Amino acid sequence: MRKRSWWGWGWEDQALDQEGLDQLAKRVRDLLPLDGDVTPIPEVSALKEGLNPSEIGVARRDDAETRAAHTHGKAYRDVIRNLRGELTRPPDWVWYPANEDEVERVLEWAAQANAAVIPFGGGTSVVGGIEYRGPERPMTVMDLSNMDKVLEIDETSLAVRAQAGIFGPALEDRLRPHGLTLRHYPQSFEFSTLGGWLATRAGGHFATGYTHIDDLVESMRVVTPAGVAETQR
Repeated sequence: MRKRSWWGWGWEDQALDQEGLDQLAKRVRDLLPLDGDVTPIPEVSALKEGLNPSEIGVARRDDAETRAAHTHGKAYRDVIRNLRGELTRPPDWVWYPANEDEVERVLEWAAQANAAVIPFGGGTSVVGGIEYRGPERPMTVMDLSNMDKVLEIDETSLAVRAQAGIFGPALEDRLRPHGLTLRHYPQSFEFSTLGGWLATRAGGHFATGYTHIDDLVESMRVVTPAGVAETQR
């Protein structure tokens, strides 16, 4: 199974090998008045320990690499901090709910434990959207990648009902056999999710007309700490 880079953009198997890094470093030194060294990828084993995970019947992980991968987004600032090992506030653990009931269970636990829960789609935020900035308390991330289903396709109304954790390419793959497309292509398309687009009112490469995500939405069903909110279609 392919793994995404925890510290930067893309897949681990697409990263430069040592020879490629050495060649790139030489080109940078030739082009710019710099004489630095190639920065090695830091070891996530040095990540500070988090709190012991709570058991509420929802899948969760607290290994160092998972926590590191859910600490920052993918802005240039985030990549630099990751390469410097500046993972100062990683989540204590990461939840992986599989359905709406489990999302509700996590939020109910958070209310009782006075804990923070940050929703996480593809982790491509460039504005610090997944970072916690509040007072010291248990801090967790809710990764929605297991909620990646297309629940309904209405070819007559040209409408689709899908879960928040579905990634852009997967959504298009499931629409294509029906002769449909969402036609929403942000730069982060490969690694971003429907839920992330909705949360950020995303725009795409062709955003000169009706290609902001809110122009393509008929209704939403959202689980919040106060209950379920659903708009009328």
